[in-house]
Amino acid sequence: MAKAVLLLDPDGLALAPATLCAEGPEEARQLNLPLFDHVLSQLSAGRQIRPNGGTSYELFQAGERVALLEIFDTPSGAEISNR
Repeated sequence: MAKAVLLLDPDGLALAPATLCAEGPEEARQLNLPLFDHVLSQLSAGRQIRPNGGTSYELFQAGERVALLEIFDTPSGAEISNR
């Protein structure tokens, strides 16, 4: 199942459009999407990631919360296009 990852500032405002990604290599090839782990690594940019509930993660740098990551599953059967 493809996912969308959204990078938010500490106040919850989007810093960039959501990034679509795939959980596994086969899905990534079929949908021409980056892998989920690669997207998380890119968006976290070396900052510490801490879980903040089911689909939310906090990013910390030097002990200070600097951003949030929200992860959404794409709807089943949804057409995914990488335009």
